[in-house]
Amino acid sequence: MPRGEILWCDLEPRRDHEPGEARPVIVVSADAYNETRSPLVAIVPLTRAAAKNPLHVALSAAETGLDSQSTALIDHARFVDRSRLRPEAAGRLTRSAQQRVDRNLARVFGLPPGAA
Repeated sequence: MPRGEILWCDLEPRRDHEPGEARPVIVVSADAYNETRSPLVAIVPLTRAAAKNPLHVALSAAETGLDSQSTALIDHARFVDRSRLRPEAAGRLTRSAQQRVDRNLARVFGLPPGAA
């Protein structure tokens, strides 16, 4: 599963403010990591709701390959077990969309610009 690919993920059970249900997520862990034997993968959940936080990234359907516009919930990035992911891709981020997601991931994790 390459970085930037969008897969469906079962995020239940959820806690408090975490997004739940089955929803599309962006794979954000590095390709080299994704090719290891680790049972985990880093993801950013997507929602159809409008961005409510400056860290959220609005994405058009053309930028994701999904049926509708989405918002990447950057502040909900996390690692999940690969068994939560459906194997078939639902979409893929364009290069410019990936750059916007990366920029906000760097902000959340306190990385220098361009490090994500």
